[in-house]
Amino acid sequence: MNTIAISRLVGSNAGAIAKKVATALGYDLVDKEILQGTLHQYGLTRFGELYTSPPNFLDLANSKNLEIISMLNDTMQALAHRGRTLILVRGGYVTLNQYDDVLNVRLNAPFHIRVDRVMAREAIADRADAEVRVAADDEVRTKFVKRFYGRKWHDSSDFDLMINTDVIPQATAETWIVEALRLLEKRAPRADARLARNLTIDPLLLSSIEEALAQRA
Repeated sequence: MNTIAISRLVGSNAGAIAKKVATALGYDLVDKEILQGTLHQYGLTRFGELYTSPPNFLDLANSKNLEIISMLNDTMQALAHRGRTLILVRGGYVTLNQYDDVLNVRLNAPFHIRVDRVMAREAIADRADAEVRVAADDEVRTKFVKRFYGRKWHDSSDFDLMINTDVIPQATAETWIVEALRLLEKRAPRADARLARNLTIDPLLLSSIEEALAQRA
């Protein structure tokens, strides 16, 4: 019962890849909507705003923001604990890459390729508008990770597998992720391994996750 955490930039085709991988493995797919639904159970209604707006230095001094991030981290750990879950994460991958039973994946593509994809997907006619849209999303993700986790977005040491979806076809990327997960399952844990499945998780949090997943189903 392992977990996959996929981090991505907009236009990397991560959503489509994640759906196919989750279906192939029989895993539950968790995205921002599921996370938001879970956190709303705890009254943290500002999650969506914090998750989609570039943070600034004052955010670290805001106790409510820190509460949201703390709850996000707890939720990521709970998801990894339950297993058989594929999580489309943002900064949460920093929380999960310390566990040996979580496969951390980064999907990316060159900026101009991602702009092309966003133009096609969102029917944006003006390329300049699409470039602004993609650059703004990149900024949000980069600042979110740096501000709240003290990590650089492009640090490859945080990932087990990195895939350029411009070079690697979608079907191949899906196969690689599934195969990497199978290899992780076969590997004997080290004596000092930290396993998410061994974490002690609040039963109410687990219940909230199941409820959020059931509502989408």
